[in-house]
Amino acid sequence: MIKREIFSKIWEKIDSHEILLLNGPRQVGKTTLMNQIKEKLITERKVSPEHIFWFDLEMSEDLLIWSEQTSALSALPINDAVNKYYLFIDEFQKSKTIGSTLKVIHDHYPLIKIIITGSASWYLNIDESLAGRKRVIPIWPLSFYEFLDLPKNHKTKILFEAAVKQIKNTAGKTIEIINGHLLKYLSYGGYPAVITADAKAEKEKILSEIINSYILKDIQLYNYSANTLQVKKILTLLADRVGSLLDINNLALNAGLGRTAMLNRLDLLRNTFILHLLPPYFTNKTKELVKNSKAYLIDSGLKNRLMDNFSLLPQTKYLGQAAENYILAELLKKIGDQPTFFYWRTKTGQEVDFIIKQDNELIPIEVKSGNEQNLPNNLRQFITLYKPKTAFLLNWSVVKDVKFEQCQIKFRPLWFPIF
Repeated sequence: MIKREIFSKIWEKIDSHEILLLNGPRQVGKTTLMNQIKEKLITERKVSPEHIFWFDLEMSEDLLIWSEQTSALSALPINDAVNKYYLFIDEFQKSKTIGSTLKVIHDHYPLIKIIITGSASWYLNIDESLAGRKRVIPIWPLSFYEFLDLPKNHKTKILFEAAVKQIKNTAGKTIEIINGHLLKYLSYGGYPAVITADAKAEKEKILSEIINSYILKDIQLYNYSANTLQVKKILTLLADRVGSLLDINNLALNAGLGRTAMLNRLDLLRNTFILHLLPPYFTNKTKELVKNSKAYLIDSGLKNRLMDNFSLLPQTKYLGQAAENYILAELLKKIGDQPTFFYWRTKTGQEVDFIIKQDNELIPIEVKSGNEQNLPNNLRQFITLYKPKTAFLLNWSVVKDVKFEQCQIKFRPLWFPIF
């Protein structure tokens, strides 16, 4: 069983009155996490299985129960005012009327703890009945560290943990070994079923199934006026433009759509956690800034499957694109998808890949797929303008610290955790 870093954060809230919503892309392990919570309740809390209720709304009989408030409440022990119960609902967004029912349970039956999973963010904005009653916990594909937690990667995980603690004293050979595992991770991504598959052909097949399942199910569920071939073409175009400025008009032209229709499709991809649009960072200090978002996919394996290219050679342009997408995905897993990180670019082309805003401090991050020895001009310009205390230059294997205008620039391998 894969150990997820997010599990402890979920368990911390098991005694709270909030509805716990595990929200994220399809097939990233949300149901597995719910099963682990259920198992821990039974084995450690000694909760009776009779006090645990489980519904999977992808099953027609369970969906029918939750299609009406009366039938849902009749399936629960709402008349028991003594004992504690746990209600698990998988893919809760399948029921269009479930929000008001969950509100009633939350407000009137406090002995029933609710844990649910969802695969879309649009529902959170539409259904106001859960406002102030839910705690949304984003669930993403596995991180690189979680990938290393697999038994077959155990030796490298030990090297990784030691390297993070003493990165300046880490041997080049150790960095090389970890880099080799990073290439494997970047090639096929972090979906649990893909990571646990052994053969490359099987990994590629699973990625194809994830893409096809996503396109078919989510388009039908959210009633977007788009056919599957059209959405797949848009995904492929975006995969080829990872890390680039999003040009809506050009993308629409290449996809054979109007601007409004393209915005509709991008909304679908973003709200079902396949696409992330990174906004620019700007202040009143200058108006000479680009204000388009940059486009990324949430998993490198999906990107490579769409491009039909799983070959990532060290210090190549294709690796550079994959590395930037990887850093974006790792940041999402660490700090979420709230507007706390950005990119920075001037109209003259100076750009810093990522800007993290934390406690009123800015942390610029520049990503390079090769061995970077010098401080790039774009990073110098940002430091001069915004005076950050710390900056990161993530690259293939160079490790050193450089001081520039009172800013400490840390050269670190791509896999080095910033947080």
